[in-house]
Amino acid sequence: MDSSALSGRDVGRATLTVAVVVMFAVEALMPFVPSDVSGTAVAFFLSWGLCLALLLSDDGGGLYRPSAGYLVLFGFFHGGLLFSIALRGRDAFTAYDVAWIDDGYAPEATHLAILGMAAFTLAAELASRGARGEPASGPVPIERARLAVAGLGCLLTGVVIFVVAVADAGGFGLVSGGYLMFIQANESDSALGYGTLLVGYGVILAVLAGGRTRVVAWAIFGAYSVVAFLIGSRGSVLFALLAILIVEVRQGRRIRTLWTVGGALGVLVLIGLVRQTRLVGFGQSGGTSVGSPLDALAEMGASLRPTTVVLDWHSFGEPFRHGVTLVAVPVRFLERLTGWHGGAPAHDDRLFNVEISERVSAIGGSPIAEGYHNFGTVGVVLFMLAIGLAIGRIERLPRSPWSTALTGVVLLPLLVQVRNSFAPVPVQLALGLLLLCLVRAGARRHTPQDPGNTSPELTTAR
Repeated sequence: MDSSALSGRDVGRATLTVAVVVMFAVEALMPFVPSDVSGTAVAFFLSWGLCLALLLSDDGGGLYRPSAGYLVLFGFFHGGLLFSIALRGRDAFTAYDVAWIDDGYAPEATHLAILGMAAFTLAAELASRGARGEPASGPVPIERARLAVAGLGCLLTGVVIFVVAVADAGGFGLVSGGYLMFIQANESDSALGYGTLLVGYGVILAVLAGGRTRVVAWAIFGAYSVVAFLIGSRGSVLFALLAILIVEVRQGRRIRTLWTVGGALGVLVLIGLVRQTRLVGFGQSGGTSVGSPLDALAEMGASLRPTTVVLDWHSFGEPFRHGVTLVAVPVRFLERLTGWHGGAPAHDDRLFNVEISERVSAIGGSPIAEGYHNFGTVGVVLFMLAIGLAIGRIERLPRSPWSTALTGVVLLPLLVQVRNSFAPVPVQLALGLLLLCLVRAGARRHTPQDPGNTSPELTTAR
């Protein structure tokens, strides 16, 4: 690339950066979001598009750049319903509760989402500056073997846990509107959550092993995805799939734009079908067009609702939680271990998802809602800044197998948290990092040392 082209790209990135900074300042100092749904949708998607344009201006994987992938998912889950209602009106949702959109808090919730997006984008862009663009390197044989064993072992363990959970909840009878039965049967058992996590981590490691292991891992994940989708558990597939694709791209595999667009539309159609199983089961439309991508956007975009809920709570003077939901899991562990305060309670509203479920219903969570519930608007900014810094930092890592594995391990829990509570994220990260350390330590111990190489780093295939 010649210097003029490089200079033009840099100027474009600088212009976009200034635009996002201005947007952040405007939202922070004098926020304005139209009160009608159409205007709110336009404000959100213009802001989302500007943030994405900045992240995509860097040649770091396009939509499969970790920060861009996170922001795409965030936008769907926080703006999809606004977009769908703006296009079709409320009458298209006779079987789906959208009355909360008219409660008066949706514009403020959208403002907070825009503010959070801008904070995330600027943090990710800053933290990823100087990202290393070396070509991806493949693992040496001993690395490949360790990655294969660990990856397939985690994947199969996770699938077994999932199958047991499905069987205990009613088996394949869950396919016809049994999602709530599936959730209720497993809500008091954390095994399913660990199983889902192991499936994601397992595929990531197996994909990095390459060769037949990669093909087998994709085949197992595909079979798992079909069953998970049929019973309505689309989140366990969607988040893992995006993390796996990002890992694939960081290892040098190219995914054509046509495949990305077609795959995204296909996934939205499937999510629209899954929505029917969540509501009324297959074969009944519930007043909506079965399999419509706009239905999928609406179902995903309901993640804006938790923010409207916490805005409602605090508008009546309810005190903020001051970070308690963010540290609830380690505190509960200490209470259980030491008997402090009588031990951890069975139902603990320090867990944001538990509080939401008990006070409203099982509507999920959101980093925007949880940030605000703890520290108000400042909490939204700081929370999204922290996520942006974390993801931006892993983008700077060299594209070696171990660094790419670390990228997947860190990214997967953060993707899941886009529509869930933060509480399990530290534990999930700790388990992933421990797994990666054990696999890498085993590979280093069995790797022949090059007498001419005093670096402690693993040698890579040439």
